[in-house]
Amino acid sequence: MNISLAVGMAMPAIKWYAYVRTGSTVILSDALESVVHQLGVAFAWLALRWSHRPPDENHTYGHDKITYFSAGFEGGLIGLAALLILYTAIERLITGPQVEHLGFGTALTAAAGAINAVLGWYLVRVGKAEHSLVVEANGRHILTDAWTSAGAVIGLLAAMLTGWLVLDPLFALAFGAHILLEGYRLVRRAVLGLMDTADPTLVEQARQSLEGFRQRYPMLTFHRLRLRESGQRMYVDFHVQFPDGTPIEEAHRIASEAEQCVARALGRPSDVTSHLESAHHPEGHDDTTLMVSASERAR
Repeated sequence: MNISLAVGMAMPAIKWYAYVRTGSTVILSDALESVVHQLGVAFAWLALRWSHRPPDENHTYGHDKITYFSAGFEGGLIGLAALLILYTAIERLITGPQVEHLGFGTALTAAAGAINAVLGWYLVRVGKAEHSLVVEANGRHILTDAWTSAGAVIGLLAAMLTGWLVLDPLFALAFGAHILLEGYRLVRRAVLGLMDTADPTLVEQARQSLEGFRQRYPMLTFHRLRLRESGQRMYVDFHVQFPDGTPIEEAHRIASEAEQCVARALGRPSDVTSHLESAHHPEGHDDTTLMVSASERAR
């Protein structure tokens, strides 16, 4: 993230200079996206450090969920940049494009795009490997910036070769739409994370690990498996039923083994909790919910 922040500070200056020299709409689009991206990087840099804070009295589950706010914020900024790009391109199509020094602007934009492509690829790879949404989101934003630069270069080259200056705002329109879609995907992923939407693949991995564990202890049954992600950490809980009369020490030992089995299956930092039950539930126990009704609390 420190590299991203440093590179991001230089990119807007290079691209704005290219725009001032050329007056190109597609370079303006690229420059606007870079400015918005820099704001997103600054937020992501702060969020990444905040997420590593240990749990405290007011945040007993830690601070991992700030990464979803960071991804949503960055996705929103991408969407805002896309709308500005689309507006500017449509305006230039109506009023007529006026560009100059296209060769110089193309060279600067190509150099900036190449740097962003390498950096974005690296950050997405690191983010996926470490299950860090904030790093991956930042990398995807940088790759979006690189795609914008690529579109700008293609549009500028086409305009120079054909003399059709209208290609400049047309390419800006196409890549503005692409950037808008990328922003939507980031915001959607952030919302799913904040809503604790379960990943079916991870749920199935946890379920299969419990089924495999049950082969060692066929007298057990498992139910009410739940799973949620919070940044890089997983939180899993499930109920395990033992035969009536099982000593609590033995049940606790076996349940701890089951928890470790699930954590290994998920292959990432996990907080796994099991709820021990006897074969026959006490009166009032419900598999669906353990909440006490208002009438019962009033008794």
